[in-house]
Amino acid sequence: MSWPPNSPDLNPMEHIWDVMERQLRTQTPPCPNSSTLRERCLDIWYNLFPAMYQKLVTSIPRRDAAVLKAKGGATHYCVGGHNVLTLQ
Repeated sequence: MSWPPNSPDLNPMEHIWDVMERQLRTQTPPCPNSSTLRERCLDIWYNLFPAMYQKLVTSIPRRDAAVLKAKGGATHYCVGGHNVLTLQ
């Protein structure tokens, strides 16, 4: 099987980035500078549930099977692309 150059379906970390991005976008006020953005990212990271990590790791065989079934195409595991977070 050839390995695609970018496969968010197979990368559980993409799901974690998606969760973090959604949590960041709900926080107000927006991050005024990179220092605040870093602090908020670290706060979210350290407060993610360990069970989520385990669930993502155990989902890897299912993710692999879904990609094979889709013949390398997109699967329901694929998360949306990340938008650039802007400082305000």
